Amino acid sequence: MSERPVVHLVGCGSRPTGDLPAFAAELRDAGWVPYVVPTPVGGLFLDVGRAEAASGQGVHGAFDPDDPVGLPQADAVVVAPATYNTVVKLAAGIADTLALSVTADAIGGGAPVVVVPWTNSRLAGHPVFAPAVETLRAWGVRVVAADQAGPFPWAAVREALEEARGALVSRSPRP
Repeated sequence: MSERPVVHLVGCGSRPTGDLPAFAAELRDAGWVPYVVPTPVGGLFLDVGRAEAASGQGVHGAFDPDDPVGLPQADAVVVAPATYNTVVKLAAGIADTLALSVTADAIGGGAPVVVVPWTNSRLAGHPVFAPAVETLRAWGVRVVAADQAGPFPWAAVREALEEARGALVSRSPRP
């Protein structure tokens, strides 16, 4: 891990994705290097110019075969908000978008991953959803509870990420 760890901020197709620029700015001020990586539908909820200004980095929403190294490997990944579609695909091992790919890569590489499921009660009640969340937990993913009836839990996400940062520091090789 570098002195300033890289975090990928994955935002899915839901209103809280519009808050990612402010969250990226907070993380940048706290010593992270944030990269915003929206899903294809998440990009519809994101002000790209604001996200780039807040993060200090370009927004990466799609695979770019002309720039395969434009997005550095993450020390940690946050998927917030995580829609039903993303939670279920991630638990099934599907990586058909850049956002899912960077998250799957982090899980496979043992990097900390924080996921905040953000879905309505009917989708949360679908038979595949709860097992998908449990699969992510079994893989070591930190799942932060959220309720669409209330505000998005950015403070809990920040706390989970800082706990992950502590774990990164403790497992980094000493000079």
